Amino acid sequence: MTEAHYEEILAKQLAMNPQTWVALQKHGVTEQSELLLDFSYNAPNRKTADAMASLIQEQTDYDVRVESSSSFLRREWRVEGTTQKTAVSPEILDEWVTWMVVAGKQHHCKFDGWGTSV
Repeated sequence: MTEAHYEEILAKQLAMNPQTWVALQKHGVTEQSELLLDFSYNAPNRKTADAMASLIQEQTDYDVRVESSSSFLRREWRVEGTTQKTAVSPEILDEWVTWMVVAGKQHHCKFDGWGTSV
């Protein structure tokens, strides 16, 4: 993936955060609420998926796993995980998403997004 592709991913993720924050507030989330954030990356192969998972495990306290699925034509690799409970705000979400996209870029993995349960 090119630099422009990662910039596009980051722009899309950052653009979604305000909408997501409004939806979370409608469900009672405030800046004092602590949430578990689920996240995922798409990886081109097992080696990059393992490297991405290792980076996250080394630099965070997140639960991380590598998943694979096979289709008729190819095997797909994903890195999935969950943060520990953390307070969130629009600013924190933007900082976190930026870190996640940049970390993915370091290991040629595409940050595929995040979610949470409230």
